[in-house]
Amino acid sequence: MLFSRLHDRTDLGVAPPRIRAGSKERLGRSIRLAVLLAPLMATACTTRSELGFATLMNEVPATQAIIVPPPGGPAIVAVLQRKYQNGVSQEIALSTASLTPGQNAFHVTLASGSVPQSEIDDVLSLPSMTEDRLQREMEERLPGIEMQTSLVYVQNKYGPFGFATGRSAGGDVCLYAWQRIEPNEPAVLVPGGVISVRLRLCDVAATPEQLLRTMYGFTVSAYYMSGAWNPYGAPPRVPEHLGQIDAPIYPLGMNGAPQTVIRERRIRVPTSPSAAGPVIDKDTVLPSAPAQPSISVPEEPAASPQTGYPVVPPPPSQ
Repeated sequence: MLFSRLHDRTDLGVAPPRIRAGSKERLGRSIRLAVLLAPLMATACTTRSELGFATLMNEVPATQAIIVPPPGGPAIVAVLQRKYQNGVSQEIALSTASLTPGQNAFHVTLASGSVPQSEIDDVLSLPSMTEDRLQREMEERLPGIEMQTSLVYVQNKYGPFGFATGRSAGGDVCLYAWQRIEPNEPAVLVPGGVISVRLRLCDVAATPEQLLRTMYGFTVSAYYMSGAWNPYGAPPRVPEHLGQIDAPIYPLGMNGAPQTVIRERRIRVPTSPSAAGPVIDKDTVLPSAPAQPSISVPEEPAASPQTGYPVVPPPPSQ
């Protein structure tokens, strides 16, 4: 830069300033140092860049999980989340105690309902559940396990759901359940939203009924701050007999079924000794109870009379 300025002054007919000997030596050292550092600075500028990742999933705290398992577990280990323009999807990893390869997890997708136009892959679409699609999901998340789809109708507080069970080569009982939560009647103006749930659960020491407890008792803890977002539909009507006279409501048992009340039935004992046994109602005859075998009890030996007391004679024989 200094040489360029001196050259420009020479072309203009201006004499360059005089440089002392000491200044020339310092100037030479500065120039040589700049020449040596220039390649290093250029290399540093070209290699410095931002670190990128090949996934759009980010880990969020367990407190931000869309689905919370029921009390008692399984516990949430980690939550991986991906955001879209019209929703969010999460893989909620659960604690695993099995010999089957793979991770127990909730796979949940929460869509706002509207589908915006976008040229990039950041719009969430939820296709309808079909048998082929569910079979592919089970083959991907439970490879090598023959799963049997249950035909039993089950439902939780969000509505009906389906499930399949199987047993792995290591002896684990595995469950794969699916549910789609959406209004029964679509909204007129703005869609109410959809929640899609998948549960993959294997355990080395559990029954299918125990694994289903997780599907029965989970809670959806996330929502959109919008009055139009309502995937649950309208609340059910109040039962007509609620609050009316002569309409008792009995408590439910722990498993959700009403307690069975056993009423005692009176049995008429016949007075005739020739009857085979007691008669119930009219035509039903109970078999007589078998006779109990007689057990002979040995008599205790008579105690010897104590000295100093009068002797009481035994009663006369009959």
